[in-house]
Amino acid sequence: MHNIEVSLEAEQDIENAIDYYFAINIDLVFKFRDELYVAYEKIAVNPQFYKYISKNKKKQFRRIQLKSFPYIIIYSINGNAIVVNSVFNTYRKPLYGTP
Repeated sequence: MHNIEVSLEAEQDIENAIDYYFAINIDLVFKFRDELYVAYEKIAVNPQFYKYISKNKKKQFRRIQLKSFPYIIIYSINGNAIVVNSVFNTYRKPLYGTP
């Protein structure tokens, strides 16, 4: 299993999402976090399974969609670590986070 490292930019994306869902309903915050952790676990177990969004020679970015929320996690594989580069809302920022 690989280690998950979350970049500062991705942490800010997550905080923004939590703030947004908190304003609507606290239960959505818990559901969002649960789905985020499930996605992290899937990535950690099999990081090469998910689709490429870039074939940059230095970093190969991949993505995974959250099940019930319009969020995509953009990540790269760095040795035995998975680096989460961005977590963004596809409705609010459709081009943001694309390398």
